[in-house]
Amino acid sequence: MTMPAIEGVAFIVYGIIVACVFILSALFTRYFQNKHETELFATIITVLSFGLVFSTLALLPVEIFLVSSSVDQERGVKKDWATPATIEHMTATIKLVYFVCYGLITLFSFALIPFAYFYYEEYDEDESIAERIWGALKYTSFFIIISFLLIIFALFLKPTSTPPKIDLDWFRKLLTDSNGEKAISFVLACMILLGMLVYIGYTAPGLSLLPFNMIKGRKHIDVESEDVENRLVATQERQRVIKLRGVSIRNQAELDELEDEERVLRRRLAEIQKGRQSFSQKIAGLLRPFEFLLGIILLATTLVIVASIFLTIVDKIASSLCGSQCGYIINNRDLFNPVNYIFVKLSKIFPLDYIFMVLLIIYFFLSTITGLIHIGIRFLWITLYRIKKNATAPQGLLVSSILLTLSLLALNYTMTTTVAPQYAHFGSQVYCNQTSNGIRDCREQSELIVPCDIYGPTDICTPTVSSTMIDRIIINTPFFGILFYGSQWVFMVIFVIGFFVSLFQRPRNNVDADLQELVDDEEEILWGRGRSGRSYQAT
Repeated sequence: MTMPAIEGVAFIVYGIIVACVFILSALFTRYFQNKHETELFATIITVLSFGLVFSTLALLPVEIFLVSSSVDQERGVKKDWATPATIEHMTATIKLVYFVCYGLITLFSFALIPFAYFYYEEYDEDESIAERIWGALKYTSFFIIISFLLIIFALFLKPTSTPPKIDLDWFRKLLTDSNGEKAISFVLACMILLGMLVYIGYTAPGLSLLPFNMIKGRKHIDVESEDVENRLVATQERQRVIKLRGVSIRNQAELDELEDEERVLRRRLAEIQKGRQSFSQKIAGLLRPFEFLLGIILLATTLVIVASIFLTIVDKIASSLCGSQCGYIINNRDLFNPVNYIFVKLSKIFPLDYIFMVLLIIYFFLSTITGLIHIGIRFLWITLYRIKKNATAPQGLLVSSILLTLSLLALNYTMTTTVAPQYAHFGSQVYCNQTSNGIRDCREQSELIVPCDIYGPTDICTPTVSSTMIDRIIINTPFFGILFYGSQWVFMVIFVIGFFVSLFQRPRNNVDADLQELVDDEEEILWGRGRSGRSYQAT
């Protein structure tokens, strides 16, 4: 196949993936949004933001496919059609798509999502649409000013120290940077840094919560029924004791809480009785062994991913090109990386490596969602919003869309530098490590064909655009590289804590979830987020 044909097929597949992503984003939003409290504009912005960030991440497997297809695996050289001009055109096209995606992500993060949030907050029956728009613009202008300041600061940013002298063509190319790319890279670095907070706070515990939830499952319906009945009797007895002693201002709050708990218990008991013979309950029982098996597989996947991250960040200390001066960019890997090894092996059977990359990205996303569902959107110890099926406020969906966007940007760094650094940089590209009269051809000496790395010839080994952008940020602004590297250690600590909490945490039943929802509603009211008397359907 020629380059236009390969590029055409790649972008057609990418277009199909993007279309599917936006459909899934709409279904995802519909699944979680509150049916009785919706806003059309907020829903549209949420769907578009989810679809946009997934479309950006979906570019990584596509560009890995494109750069990998430019190399003849049997000879270890570029294919005949892969001329320097062709490769430059290909990378320029991918870079343009990335810049459009990152530009739109910046627009959504600093303008559209804040505007949609404040537009919904400004709702009042006495206010006109124009007044709501003006009120939302006043608050949104603060975020727009911040974005402009970041761009202006990036244009005048000068390196704090002279870059280390490294005699590598790959390294020298990273130092060439236009003002426009510098500004985009700086804003992207700031967003990745914010994303690291989400990545640490939600993705790290989510990687253990998701598999353990599937392994433990919910309580058996008979066990839960007995538990609910016992708790109902205990709750009624406590109410009876309070009433016998006489209700006072002091114990009125406790009595109200017990009455709320009794209502939740009675509702759950009725649901259990109704669901005992339901078809869905029977299906769930039949699928339970498969859920357990999938949980085991996901737990093994989590451990392999975390092991890869840990081994890579340890390896960076000993094998980095120039240490903290260039953000601990690694050259030769001394420690084994399981995920990178899997990618290299799968790359020999097209297209298993690309499928594995997509599944890995989806798994990180689902882990982040699991963390959001269990932890909620919080300010310190106060729960602002809970992510619940058919019960998430529009503001909660908008905030969660920003959090997921930032976390997936941080994932881009993690995939490129720690999870599978070699594969994310060069895919399955190889090169002939021998020249004869200035010509490379290892057709007869396949043992001399080695995987591409940063020491490989740049005329054969083409790094992905995504890895180039990340490496350029790290090298040109080592401050970010140090923070990004340190965040991986914090991620490991939070993961270990979350792992043991998930390991020893008992299976949660629906009563606990409903009671927690009552507490969260009270916290939202105290925080000033209560929406009593406000429930409308936008059309």
